[in-house]
Amino acid sequence: MTIIDEIESSLLLLSSRPHVSWRRASGRPTIPDTDASEPTITFSHRRDEDDAILTADISYFAGAVCEVRIPGAHYETVFARLQQIVLSAVIRFQNRAVQAMNAINRNVLDSLDPNEINMNAIEQTLSVIAASDAGVLRLYEEASGLLIPVSQVGFDDDYYNYRTTPQESISGSVFSTGTPVLLNSPEDIRDAHANLREPNVRFLSEQRLSHSLICVPIRTDTTTLGTLTVMSFREGSAYGEFSVSLLAAVATQLAIAYKKSQAYELAVRSNESINRMRLEIEKRNAELARSLSAHDDILSIFTHHRPLSEHLEEIATHYGIDFHYADIFGTTFGSKEWKEPKTTEAVLVHPVRVADDVVGAFRFERGDNASYAAAILGVVSAFVALEIVRSASQDEILNSKRRKHFEALGRDDLVTSGGAVRFGFQIRKYCQIIFVRHEQESAQNQSLFLQRTLQQALKAATIRNQLSFYTDEGVFLLFCAATEETLRTNLESIGDQAAAEGWCCGASLIQSAPHRYPEAAAQAVEAAHLMGMRHRPGILMHSETGIDRLLRKQSAADILEFADQILAPFENEANGDALLRTLEIYIESGKSASKAAASLGIHINTLYQRLQRAQLLMGKDIDNKDDYLLLSLAFHLKSTYGSPQPAGRTKAASA
Repeated sequence: MTIIDEIESSLLLLSSRPHVSWRRASGRPTIPDTDASEPTITFSHRRDEDDAILTADISYFAGAVCEVRIPGAHYETVFARLQQIVLSAVIRFQNRAVQAMNAINRNVLDSLDPNEINMNAIEQTLSVIAASDAGVLRLYEEASGLLIPVSQVGFDDDYYNYRTTPQESISGSVFSTGTPVLLNSPEDIRDAHANLREPNVRFLSEQRLSHSLICVPIRTDTTTLGTLTVMSFREGSAYGEFSVSLLAAVATQLAIAYKKSQAYELAVRSNESINRMRLEIEKRNAELARSLSAHDDILSIFTHHRPLSEHLEEIATHYGIDFHYADIFGTTFGSKEWKEPKTTEAVLVHPVRVADDVVGAFRFERGDNASYAAAILGVVSAFVALEIVRSASQDEILNSKRRKHFEALGRDDLVTSGGAVRFGFQIRKYCQIIFVRHEQESAQNQSLFLQRTLQQALKAATIRNQLSFYTDEGVFLLFCAATEETLRTNLESIGDQAAAEGWCCGASLIQSAPHRYPEAAAQAVEAAHLMGMRHRPGILMHSETGIDRLLRKQSAADILEFADQILAPFENEANGDALLRTLEIYIESGKSASKAAASLGIHINTLYQRLQRAQLLMGKDIDNKDDYLLLSLAFHLKSTYGSPQPAGRTKAASA
């Protein structure tokens, strides 16, 4: 029962049979100033012929004025009774509001769950603003920039799709300005919806329009969270300013509830984060303790002098972990139960480092046991790195001895001509030196990478009778064999390895032993340098360097620029590619017209026509020895220092 219903029913019980009527307070209600004193209820009376008209203005509480017509001259008793009825009704109304606010405190403010707050908020609000038929709670969503209905009563579920922007509609205006809105006529409410977006215009056209409405902001000290709206669909209904104050108080309670909920969620997340950190610290401490314990056991395993694979096998067995190991020297190991995972995402990698360089890696599978395996392999990797350094130090000593023996071969006739075997090497009938250029990989551990290159080259070699060593320049390999064919086969095998690894290698001439080995080494170094100028991997025999030796002090860019200048006239010619290719094939064929025409798949007359056109275009005569030399040189330089495909041999060229 509303305050108006309660007053009216009480007045109608008076013996004087009064006539009771109500009228809405004139003008648009003002929003109360929270700092102003609470307005009072006013009473008045006047005469209308024989009747007395008594007036009670309760617009502050109900937005309406009560008028009572009393017949006869004696109305004083009724007037006093009217005052008593109105004041009692207002007091009961205020008491109910206080009780409802207490219920909100119990059912909404005490909740820490935002979903529970949303679910209870509107029902509790309508119990406070008893004259309301519907209500909606909107919260601002930063992701979409919209006010979203999170709870509503009095509408169907489609109302949850009625979302507004700030400044749009009544809720948007209240959200943006922070000022409550009180509207007590359908006309005012309709005008307040004038700035709607088209989808919302269509939506509201299908909804019934309320007769009175209050909308207040939900604010914290610094932020507006959303809006709270109540409305009445009853004709002639009106809200008073007291209801605005009540709804604002409810909104304040909601803001406090949301703030407490957010603080609680933050506290929960912080607590969860602290727990995760605590568990992580405990886990790390356990791993550290396990690592420290494992260190002594692993140390005892690596104190025995035996192959690295045996050490790793004992590690896998002792600790019950499965892994795969590989390093730059080609050493690999897989535990007995190791199976290669189907995807790379399922594999974790722990590197083995010497200084800042990665020289090997352990691979193990993700899973419940991964952290344990990582802790153990982290310790093992340090011991493996020490093994690599120790082995490398021994190789350094052996390398120095091999190098001194090689130097002795060049100056000591007895050593050079003798048949003694040293370092597994013996002078045989024919010999050849191969040099592999060292590409700088690490200033700190370059000897490790030189040792790796040396090992890879020896694996590719088909001759075991060799003397090998390395310097800062690269790797030297002296091979001796009974036949030249054996050396050529060996050269081809190392050349394949060079192409696969990206090495630039050079090879000396095959010579009869004994001979001046330092000179052969110089030939191999020079050939490797010329191979490097070509910017492609492989091996180059010193006998194949030819004119390249004259250009060894030139850069590849300068050499190509020289060749391009000679062949430049073909660039802008419509059929330049075909002419250039014809000229190149003709020169490669030793100026044999029949061979060149057959190679190009054209008639010999077409060949002559193209050659004539090419010579006119260049202003050169191919039968002139100087011009022929210049053209031959240009094609040679283009094929050697340019792309692997000879000049003029492109898809655009046609026969």
